[in-house]
Amino acid sequence: MAQVEALVTPSVMRWAREQARLSLDQASSKIKRCSEEIAAWEDGTLRPSIAQARKASEVYRRALAIFYLPAPPKDFETLRDYRSLPDTEIREFSAELAFLMRIAQHRQDWIRDYLITEGFESLAFVGSASTQDTPQNTADHIRQVIHVPPEEQSDCETRHEALRLWIEGSEAAGVFIFRQRRISLIEARGFLISDDISPFIFINSEDSKSAQLFTLAHELAHLCLNLSGVSNLQTRGTAIDEETGRIEVFCNRVAAYAVLDERLFSEEWKGLSARIPLEEKIRHVSGALKVSEEVVARRLLDKNLITQDTYRELRQTYQDRWEKFKAGQRERMKSSEGWPPYYVTTAARLGYAFTRTVVSGFMSGAISGRDASSLLNVKVNNLRRLGEVAGIPCINREGYRG
Repeated sequence: MAQVEALVTPSVMRWAREQARLSLDQASSKIKRCSEEIAAWEDGTLRPSIAQARKASEVYRRALAIFYLPAPPKDFETLRDYRSLPDTEIREFSAELAFLMRIAQHRQDWIRDYLITEGFESLAFVGSASTQDTPQNTADHIRQVIHVPPEEQSDCETRHEALRLWIEGSEAAGVFIFRQRRISLIEARGFLISDDISPFIFINSEDSKSAQLFTLAHELAHLCLNLSGVSNLQTRGTAIDEETGRIEVFCNRVAAYAVLDERLFSEEWKGLSARIPLEEKIRHVSGALKVSEEVVARRLLDKNLITQDTYRELRQTYQDRWEKFKAGQRERMKSSEGWPPYYVTTAARLGYAFTRTVVSGFMSGAISGRDASSLLNVKVNNLRRLGEVAGIPCINREGYRG
């Protein structure tokens, strides 16, 4: 059976290789094709197969869909750095994080154009807040936008269910959320590409479910401020400048109020006997309200119920415990049947709303099979199954805009 050619643009193929800082021989070694063949892709005398183009996209660390652009794109803007890092730390983004940003910005650009064509209007809550507002008011606004009352969160059986509730509410409100592993938590817990049509939020799934929930709330706070950027939510180290530090403090406070309702917290805490050890009381409130123990400890610090030294000790304990759990989880995965099924992990990695939108467009004929396959990086005959896992039929987002 003849291979299907990828209708790539030669100049873009050359641009992608050069941007990856690879010579023809180096690209040849990594792609497993001779250098003459790769040179032919770049001068237009030969086209790669779709499988070969996909391999080149992996090697060049570019989205497959970029190869189909009519001309080399201007490289994507680097997101603003909101991270707190030790003064000795170099502030360059790793190749993995930079690649993830490029992929997200490409998908965001594409789906923005698609949604405008489909008649979607701007999201009213983007840019609706400022750092002059109270964190509590902004937190209340976020909950109203995503339609997740505090009681509904606490009624969830697990933290995983609570995170899914927030993701579903955020996506229904018009936010595209995707998750991925293999990015250091110190480097980035999340980032936001703000936009009033198609905002994109990345959540680092190396983190615990309750920590991912906090990251989502933090990035939603950035979205209300209409400020794109990368965050690691660290309290140690320094921000790149004073203004950036103030913004992160504000977004952290908003997230803390959003995920841990003050009234429910007070009711739970006051209902516990003073004879119960501190860590046990924190564990109880954390489990009851589906938030991390660190968030509870931070609330206690803010209310002067524990000292700064006690908070630091608790925080270190929780971080050490999570690292130990992750190491054990990897070992358990190696010895068991493996990670979750392909379609489940792929839908979460791409984002449920993004996947639903692309697959729905493909099924309706509004998006070609080639474009859908490139955007989702899956074969055309796998699109319907992926869409089913992501929740097709697609949620009607129009009702949540205004």
